[in-house]
Amino acid sequence: MFCARCHREFDEGRFCPYDGTKLLDAPDITLFTSRPTRRRGEVLGDRYTIRGYLGRGAMAKVYLAEDDHTHRPVAIKVLEPTHAGAQRTRERFLREAQAAAMIGHPNIVRVFDVGQRDDRSPYLVMEYLFGEPLGDWLRRDTTMDADLAVPVLRNAASALGAAHRTGIIHRDIKPDNIFLVGEPGDPYAVKVLDFGLAKNAAQSGLTVTGFAVGTVEYMSPEQVVSDDPDPRTDVYALGIVMFRTFTGALPFARIEDDTDILVQHLLVALPRPSLYRPDLDPRIEAIILKAARKHPDNRYPSMDHLIDDLDRLATDRPLLAETPLATPDDVYTPQGVFARRATAYFYRRLGVLPRPLQG
Repeated sequence: MFCARCHREFDEGRFCPYDGTKLLDAPDITLFTSRPTRRRGEVLGDRYTIRGYLGRGAMAKVYLAEDDHTHRPVAIKVLEPTHAGAQRTRERFLREAQAAAMIGHPNIVRVFDVGQRDDRSPYLVMEYLFGEPLGDWLRRDTTMDADLAVPVLRNAASALGAAHRTGIIHRDIKPDNIFLVGEPGDPYAVKVLDFGLAKNAAQSGLTVTGFAVGTVEYMSPEQVVSDDPDPRTDVYALGIVMFRTFTGALPFARIEDDTDILVQHLLVALPRPSLYRPDLDPRIEAIILKAARKHPDNRYPSMDHLIDDLDRLATDRPLLAETPLATPDDVYTPQGVFARRATAYFYRRLGVLPRPLQG
């Protein structure tokens, strides 16, 4: 049984227990919102009929389609033809399906099928998600109340923890990759999206040494200088997401270009979130500061530890975030030769003399 209002599904019943809407026997594709597209009616893989246009990203377009075998709605993500010829771009695109299959977590968007159009553009067939990204929420409402934000962030951390246990690092956690399932403003589930930049620790050849990947506003210091990422890389990014979710602001500002933000990730202490929101719970502030420490050893060692602290917010138990730092945390200390050279460049960009770089 399907609720046309909140898009929940039930085994039985006549009315949705959450909003009272009369239940349908099955999802009806005509009830799903999409925009017109000239590709309407196109069939992919002899199975998926495109019904409308949902949106686009940097390299792909997403369409609403109907699975002609099951008559259920799906979302189809198609790599743009202009990008389809680049081998590394195709690998990144298909990595999302591989990661979703390996992890298999309820808070990660499901990928049902993979195919290729006649023009050789690959596509992913994914579960259709009703709702909005956390990024849209924050652009509209600026902040999210703790009663909702804590479970949303906890679910995102749970998904990432599952990914880390399979050896996968996301490397592009940001509000637009955390999807709130449900009516806009009233979500009931969370899905982590876009594992296109994910790195499998058991594989090699997926990144190019010396090239940072990610979204600059949420990029960890080690990503900035292309040091090897680990689960704490995603902990940092989720910490910056938490900062924005609770304060409505980003900790580091762009002055002239993106390099200004990268410099600050490396060399400028994270401002206290309470400077932006004086009424913020000090325990939430402590969790944010712990997650977004410069030195990975000073962050939560895993998403499970971050989740533990989020759960402690509802108790009187002391937070792990309140323990002393393991190592000085004023700036990030790079590991590799390239990273040391990059850090020296950023010091010059900042206009100060660097402290002696180790190694």
